[in-house]
Amino acid sequence: MDSSFSYSGMAEAKNGSTIPLRGTISFHSKYNPEREAEQFASQYSASGENCFFIVQGLCGGFHIQALKKRFPKSTVVAIENTKDDIQFLRQIPTVQAVLHQNDVFVLSEDEIQKRLPEIFIPAAFDSISVIALRSWENAFPAQAEAIKTQINKTISAISADFSVQSHFGGIWQRNILVNVKTVFSQKMILPCFPTKKTAAVIAAGPSLDETYAEILKKRDDFFVIATDTGYRALLRRGITSDAVICVDAQMISHAHFFEVAPDTLCIFDISANPATVRRIAQTNSVFFIQTGHPLSAWVSQKTAHFLPQLTAGSGTVTVTAAAFAVHAGFERIRFFGADFGYSRGKAYTKGSYLDDLYNTTANRLRPAESQFAHLLLRTELKQTGTDFFTTDLLSSYGQSLAEYMKVNNFIKKADTEYIRTENVPSRGILFPPQKTNVENQKAYGAFASAYSAALHDAFAGSPNKKNAAFITLLPYIAWLKRRFPQDEFEKTARLAYKKTLEYIEEL
Repeated sequence: MDSSFSYSGMAEAKNGSTIPLRGTISFHSKYNPEREAEQFASQYSASGENCFFIVQGLCGGFHIQALKKRFPKSTVVAIENTKDDIQFLRQIPTVQAVLHQNDVFVLSEDEIQKRLPEIFIPAAFDSISVIALRSWENAFPAQAEAIKTQINKTISAISADFSVQSHFGGIWQRNILVNVKTVFSQKMILPCFPTKKTAAVIAAGPSLDETYAEILKKRDDFFVIATDTGYRALLRRGITSDAVICVDAQMISHAHFFEVAPDTLCIFDISANPATVRRIAQTNSVFFIQTGHPLSAWVSQKTAHFLPQLTAGSGTVTVTAAAFAVHAGFERIRFFGADFGYSRGKAYTKGSYLDDLYNTTANRLRPAESQFAHLLLRTELKQTGTDFFTTDLLSSYGQSLAEYMKVNNFIKKADTEYIRTENVPSRGILFPPQKTNVENQKAYGAFASAYSAALHDAFAGSPNKKNAAFITLLPYIAWLKRRFPQDEFEKTARLAYKKTLEYIEEL
């Protein structure tokens, strides 16, 4: 931020309060800033007691103080231009007072995207309001607009994530706790990835019907990493994938693995369906990853079994497969079937699990073709080519992949091929250390005891929202909140705590 936008000094109001200045501009009343702040707070109302305010402009903090007085149980996040501005404003006694409260935070513009999701827990609040101190907004119009855009974008992402959590948080919680036992029982053999080959990431889009022929013809040129939906489609065409990735927590994921080649490395999110994981682990090497769930991160941090975190790319397994290729050190990545849309009236490639599912349930009144048509038309379609249609969701997946590749220093060489730019060191996948079965059993017992004790500490009094163990329950809390929307947040949190302890005891 240009230094010309910084505060230039301070002045004393008629009533003795300290107020910040920018040149001749005063951000608060020069007579009685407290009374003015009360008028500011009186403009706003909120449904419920637990409201969340995002305020553009910290300034002298009087308006924050007034909001907290009017809404005592609220959480307030003040946004400022830069960290230097925040440091300057901390000299003001009122700012010092409000920032000593546990539920008042101040962020600079460049902290919004990272820290706001850590503070705003949708299930914990009855409402959210984005407001601005008018004097600050007038003093920094361009910055105010840019910050408002950042806030809206971040809230939108938080809301989308919360929506996913409210649907899958319950199954994730149990799956992870069940899969931890399998994590401790694995005797992982470290493979040597042929990183000079091209990593072929296989999705299950309709274009795979044609492009698979190139993989078959040049099989030795590729290290094939299939998504769960693309794996069987390749296998039925005579192509055995070197690795397959699954991040799906639902029971339907077992349908992808009715046929599994014994030399395929199976990569599962630790929240994946446990029944599928256990069955595959009997015949294949299983490698666990995490894709952002806080309990997965806890398992990785609190045990000797490090789980690489691979981005889930808005939940799409194609980006997770690409992330595995990047972390394994491949410098050239080619995508097959990553259409993010429908072509020639088809939703998936031939040989996917849907072929079996729809053909099995087909009848005269509802043939397989009508079921596929229903799948295509379940959301609004947008035509982007002669015979190509997509949706907003599928387009967002494609954008997520493009952004991931760019951030990780890959440039697009062709429509489906990316090459890593020079002078970027390969990171390599880190595998968990080997342990004996006895060590594994002891390690799991130690993990269960430590996690239970940490949860007890987090709920010793009022639930501590900043506690690392408490944070592991947030997706589960979101799931419970969807089922019991009338319950207060603390009641929902304690139910998540109780049920998690029951899961641990059952195992």
